[in-house]
Amino acid sequence: MTLLVDVGNTRIKWSVLSEHGLGPQHADAYSGWGSVQLRARVLAPAGRAERVLIANVGGTAMGELLRSAIHETWGFEPEFVHTTAAAGGVRNAYPQAEKLGVDRWLALIGTHALEKRAACIVDAGTAMTIDGLDAAGNHLGGVIVPGPDLMISALMHNTSDIAVHAKKGSTGDTLFADNTLGGVYQGAVHALAALVDKAMQSIREKVGAEPLLILTGGASDRLERLVTGPFRNVPNLVLRGLAVLAEQPALSAATAEGAAAGAAVKAGRRRSAD
Repeated sequence: MTLLVDVGNTRIKWSVLSEHGLGPQHADAYSGWGSVQLRARVLAPAGRAERVLIANVGGTAMGELLRSAIHETWGFEPEFVHTTAAAGGVRNAYPQAEKLGVDRWLALIGTHALEKRAACIVDAGTAMTIDGLDAAGNHLGGVIVPGPDLMISALMHNTSDIAVHAKKGSTGDTLFADNTLGGVYQGAVHALAALVDKAMQSIREKVGAEPLLILTGGASDRLERLVTGPFRNVPNLVLRGLAVLAEQPALSAATAEGAAAGAAVKAGRRRSAD
């Protein structure tokens, strides 16, 4: 049994991968957690793991907490997954592959495993990322913006009148609100939904086909009624990407594939220079 762990900016998500496939996703906010909470909430319910794969964008302290707790509980070191030039049939658009966040990388891999078609992948959380993917698994690049709560918080903490007037009111359900809180909230979620629609249009024009829209992340539900066109909400997308890598051999095909792709890119650059 393999435990898969996805550490975001504010939440930790995990699932078990067994011979029966990928189990249900569990999630919790981890602020203030120590080894006791981590063991009780994540490790103990998982039973006896033989392997642990971790995607961590939550910082080095959380990574060390996980490493220590897993070693003390099961006596082995977890595997921290890093972004490569290629893996799981996906090729990274970044010239410096490691600069692409591992959560975005795994979301791309998870999407390609779901369906071999062009896709627009939207991960809405503390930040919101949008990445494009073509049917052949080529990453088209992406954008990063504040998520809805961060956008709202920026206005509340960096203005005076808005913060005062937004203390009372309702978020509403239409673009044009009749109170300040509603105006801030609706402005944030409509701005993000409009960016998603623009990204879909850009991918559509680039690949000449209708992309699949994938929504994931803790704030994705706020976009569902605002984006135009059909979508799929896949809450465990990063864990699905981890599952793809977990099923590859040690010193995995992902590593070998990434190394080969990186060598090919470097060779191409040398030829260009010649």
